[in-house]
Amino acid sequence: MDISFDYYKIFYEVANAKNISLAAQHLCLTQPTVTKYIQNLEQELQCKLFLRSRKGVTLTAEGQMLLRQVSRAVQQIDRAGGMLQEFVNCQSGKINIGASELTMRYYLLPYLEQFRQQFPNVNMQIHSFSTPGSVSALNAGTVDFTVSITPIEGVDHFHVTRVSDFQDIVIAGNHYTFLQGRTMTLKELSTYPLVCMEKGTTTRKFWDSIFKDHGCELRPNIEVNSNDLVAPTVLHNLGIGFVPYKFARSYLMNYGLIQLDLDIPVPRRGICIVQNPQHPLSPAAKALLDMLMNHSSDTISTYSENEGNTLAF
Repeated sequence: MDISFDYYKIFYEVANAKNISLAAQHLCLTQPTVTKYIQNLEQELQCKLFLRSRKGVTLTAEGQMLLRQVSRAVQQIDRAGGMLQEFVNCQSGKINIGASELTMRYYLLPYLEQFRQQFPNVNMQIHSFSTPGSVSALNAGTVDFTVSITPIEGVDHFHVTRVSDFQDIVIAGNHYTFLQGRTMTLKELSTYPLVCMEKGTTTRKFWDSIFKDHGCELRPNIEVNSNDLVAPTVLHNLGIGFVPYKFARSYLMNYGLIQLDLDIPVPRRGICIVQNPQHPLSPAAKALLDMLMNHSSDTISTYSENEGNTLAF
């Protein structure tokens, strides 16, 4: 039996109001229109649903049985509509974000705080990924978008937007103060113990590429799996390290680490938002993405001259 939901909705309102005029007001319809809907429904169902009187209407036995079934459906549909409206207005929902330790600590957190203040009922799940791991997650659709560090491989079919950048530097401990102020070649640097990220990481690929472009090979004595570990390792004079400036700043300012100068410019690296267009964004994810895009001129660090930006170009 193919009966429009509108008929059941009007029946539900009349049954609860026990008065056709009141139901018509709730539905923003005229009384004759509501009466006609009820009459048509009774004809379709081939039974009487209401008993009319001067005081209003009461349900027949058939009407009571129909109301029990219709009530659940109408309430569920109304609830679904309300939930959908909340979802569309970012009053609910969940966002899955892929981020690295660097992008999370030095880029994302202020924006997540701002987003939470604006949309307190949206849940967020942050997945910690290296850049290669974030590409896999985007392909699988397990994240809405990622905030990744260049260089990024395998993203030709993704939307990639550079929103910020940062500078990598070379640092050393107090055993190497005799090198401070000198301009060193990569070949000369390679004669000393070196500390850097392990193979397969984006930072390691970045420095491997720089060494290779200048006819050298990066052969570290110590490899770590986190940028957070480079500066402490260098502090104990276990080698000369390669690290993003932000991870070394407090050690340079407070613990006596020194920054070494190279005879080549070290390119600034980018922080990019990467999204797979094959997986549409939820309203909440789109709202956060728009927030990040609108602040794309912000940078991860203010690498000014007093912070040693002779390495930047």
